[in-house]
Amino acid sequence: MIVRQGLVIGIPLLLASIIQVTLLSRLGLPGATPDLLVVTVVAVALAMGPVQGAFAGFLAGAIIDVSPPSDTVVGVNSIVYLAIGFVAGYIVDNRDRTVFGMIVIVGLSCAAASLGTAIVDSILGSPRVLWDSVPLITLSSALYGALLAPAVVPFMEWLTKKLAPEVLLEG
Repeated sequence: MIVRQGLVIGIPLLLASIIQVTLLSRLGLPGATPDLLVVTVVAVALAMGPVQGAFAGFLAGAIIDVSPPSDTVVGVNSIVYLAIGFVAGYIVDNRDRTVFGMIVIVGLSCAAASLGTAIVDSILGSPRVLWDSVPLITLSSALYGALLAPAVVPFMEWLTKKLAPEVLLEG
Protein backbone atom coordinates (compact mmCIF):
# COMPACT_ATOMS: atom_id res chain seq x y z
CA MET A 1 0.00 0.00 0.00
CA ILE A 2 2.76 2.46 0.92
CA VAL A 3 4.71 1.59 -2.22
CA ARG A 4 1.67 2.29 -4.41
CA GLN A 5 1.07 5.60 -2.65
CA GLY A 6 4.73 6.50 -3.15
CA LEU A 7 4.49 5.72 -6.85
CA VAL A 8 1.20 7.61 -7.24
CA ILE A 9 2.82 10.63 -5.60
CA GLY A 10 6.39 10.34 -6.91
CA ILE A 11 5.88 9.68 -10.60
CA PRO A 12 3.53 12.65 -11.24
CA LEU A 13 5.89 14.92 -9.26
CA LEU A 14 8.87 13.76 -11.29
CA LEU A 15 6.99 14.30 -14.55
CA ALA A 16 5.75 17.71 -13.37
CA SER A 17 9.29 18.77 -12.48
CA ILE A 18 10.61 17.69 -15.88
CA ILE A 19 7.82 19.58 -17.67
CA GLN A 20 8.32 22.64 -15.49
CA VAL A 21 12.08 22.82 -15.92
CA THR A 22 12.28 21.90 -19.62
CA LEU A 23 9.10 23.40 -21.07
CA LEU A 24 7.30 25.85 -18.82
CA SER A 25 10.41 27.74 -17.74
CA ARG A 26 11.27 28.45 -21.39
CA LEU A 27 7.90 29.87 -22.44
CA GLY A 28 8.87 33.42 -21.53
CA LEU A 29 5.51 34.27 -20.00
CA PRO A 30 5.24 37.55 -18.09
CA GLY A 31 5.70 37.31 -14.33
CA ALA A 32 6.34 33.93 -12.79
CA THR A 33 7.00 30.59 -14.41
CA PRO A 34 3.88 28.41 -14.16
CA ASP A 35 4.44 26.25 -11.07
CA LEU A 36 3.23 22.82 -12.12
CA LEU A 37 4.85 21.26 -9.05
CA VAL A 38 2.70 23.26 -6.63
CA VAL A 39 -0.41 22.43 -8.66
CA THR A 40 0.52 18.74 -8.48
CA VAL A 41 1.18 18.94 -4.72
CA VAL A 42 -2.23 20.51 -4.15
CA ALA A 43 -3.85 17.90 -6.41
CA VAL A 44 -2.25 15.14 -4.31
CA ALA A 45 -3.41 16.81 -1.11
CA LEU A 46 -6.97 17.16 -2.42
CA ALA A 47 -7.10 13.54 -3.56
CA MET A 48 -5.29 11.85 -0.67
CA GLY A 49 -5.30 14.13 2.36
CA PRO A 50 -2.95 16.31 4.41
CA VAL A 51 -0.29 13.72 5.29
CA GLN A 52 0.25 12.63 1.70
CA GLY A 53 0.00 16.30 0.63
CA ALA A 54 2.76 17.22 3.07
CA PHE A 55 4.91 14.33 1.83
CA ALA A 56 4.30 15.38 -1.78
CA GLY A 57 5.16 18.98 -0.88
CA PHE A 58 8.43 18.03 0.77
CA LEU A 59 9.38 15.80 -2.16
CA ALA A 60 8.43 18.44 -4.74
CA GLY A 61 10.39 21.09 -2.85
CA ALA A 62 13.43 18.87 -2.70
CA ILE A 63 13.18 18.17 -6.43
CA ILE A 64 12.91 21.84 -7.35
CA ASP A 65 15.63 22.83 -4.87
CA VAL A 66 18.18 20.69 -6.71
CA SER A 67 16.93 21.36 -10.25
CA PRO A 68 19.38 23.32 -12.41
CA PRO A 69 17.89 26.82 -12.54
CA SER A 70 17.33 26.91 -8.76
CA ASP A 71 18.92 29.87 -7.04
CA THR A 72 17.38 29.59 -3.59
CA VAL A 73 18.82 28.09 -0.42
CA VAL A 74 18.37 24.30 -0.48
CA GLY A 75 15.42 23.37 1.71
CA VAL A 76 13.40 26.58 1.40
CA ASN A 77 11.05 25.19 -1.23
CA SER A 78 10.74 21.92 0.71
CA ILE A 79 9.51 23.77 3.79
CA VAL A 80 7.14 26.03 1.88
CA TYR A 81 5.70 23.25 -0.30
CA LEU A 82 5.32 20.92 2.70
CA ALA A 83 3.20 23.54 4.45
CA ILE A 84 1.13 24.14 1.32
CA GLY A 85 0.50 20.42 0.81
CA PHE A 86 -0.58 19.92 4.42
CA VAL A 87 -2.83 22.98 4.57
CA ALA A 88 -4.47 22.26 1.19
CA GLY A 89 -5.28 18.71 2.26
CA TYR A 90 -6.47 19.77 5.71
CA ILE A 91 -8.79 22.68 4.93
CA VAL A 92 -10.85 21.14 2.15
CA ASP A 93 -14.06 19.45 3.17
CA ASN A 94 -14.91 16.95 0.45
CA ARG A 95 -18.63 17.62 0.85
CA ASP A 96 -18.06 21.22 -0.27
CA ARG A 97 -15.83 20.54 -3.28
CA THR A 98 -16.66 22.47 -6.41
CA VAL A 99 -14.66 23.08 -9.54
CA PHE A 100 -14.45 26.80 -8.79
CA GLY A 101 -13.35 26.06 -5.23
CA MET A 102 -10.56 23.77 -6.41
CA ILE A 103 -9.34 26.37 -8.90
CA VAL A 104 -9.30 29.01 -6.16
CA ILE A 105 -7.40 26.72 -3.77
CA VAL A 106 -4.78 25.90 -6.39
CA GLY A 107 -4.40 29.55 -7.37
CA LEU A 108 -4.03 30.65 -3.74
CA SER A 109 -1.55 27.85 -3.11
CA CYS A 110 0.61 28.95 -6.05
CA ALA A 111 0.52 32.53 -4.79
CA ALA A 112 1.42 31.33 -1.28
CA ALA A 113 4.36 29.36 -2.68
CA SER A 114 5.78 32.43 -4.44
CA LEU A 115 5.22 34.74 -1.49
CA GLY A 116 6.35 32.17 1.08
CA THR A 117 9.56 31.47 -0.78
CA ALA A 118 10.29 35.20 -1.03
CA ILE A 119 9.63 35.70 2.69
CA VAL A 120 11.76 32.75 3.81
CA ASP A 121 14.57 33.75 1.44
CA SER A 122 14.48 37.28 2.86
CA ILE A 123 14.57 36.00 6.42
CA LEU A 124 17.61 33.91 5.52
CA GLY A 125 19.29 37.01 4.08
CA SER A 126 19.16 36.15 0.40
CA PRO A 127 19.91 39.16 -1.81
CA ARG A 128 18.00 37.66 -4.76
CA VAL A 129 14.52 38.76 -3.57
CA LEU A 130 13.41 41.88 -5.41
CA TRP A 131 10.38 43.10 -3.48
CA ASP A 132 9.32 45.39 -6.34
CA SER A 133 8.61 42.35 -8.51
CA VAL A 134 7.07 40.09 -5.82
CA PRO A 135 3.45 41.33 -6.34
CA LEU A 136 3.57 40.66 -10.10
CA ILE A 137 5.18 37.26 -9.59
CA THR A 138 2.66 36.31 -6.90
CA LEU A 139 -0.37 37.34 -8.98
CA SER A 140 0.89 35.73 -12.17
CA SER A 141 1.73 32.55 -10.28
CA ALA A 142 -1.83 32.42 -8.94
CA LEU A 143 -3.24 32.95 -12.43
CA TYR A 144 -1.07 30.27 -14.03
CA GLY A 145 -1.89 27.83 -11.24
CA ALA A 146 -5.61 28.47 -11.69
CA LEU A 147 -5.24 27.80 -15.42
CA LEU A 148 -3.40 24.51 -14.83
CA ALA A 149 -5.76 23.28 -12.09
CA PRO A 150 -8.63 21.98 -14.29
CA ALA A 151 -6.23 19.57 -16.01
CA VAL A 152 -4.08 18.42 -13.09
CA VAL A 153 -6.56 18.03 -10.20
CA PRO A 154 -9.00 15.68 -11.99
CA PHE A 155 -6.10 13.67 -13.42
CA MET A 156 -4.59 13.20 -9.96
CA GLU A 157 -7.95 12.09 -8.55
CA TRP A 158 -8.39 9.63 -11.42
CA LEU A 159 -4.87 8.27 -10.95
CA THR A 160 -5.41 7.86 -7.21
CA LYS A 161 -8.73 6.13 -7.77
CA LYS A 162 -7.14 3.66 -10.19
CA LEU A 163 -3.85 2.93 -8.42
CA ALA A 164 -4.38 3.66 -4.72
CA PRO A 165 -8.13 3.66 -4.00
CA GLU A 166 -7.59 2.92 -0.32
CA VAL A 167 -6.39 6.50 0.32
CA LEU A 168 -8.87 8.35 -1.89
CA LEU A 169 -10.84 10.83 0.16
CA GLU A 170 -14.53 10.30 -0.45
CA GLY A 171 -17.16 12.91 0.31
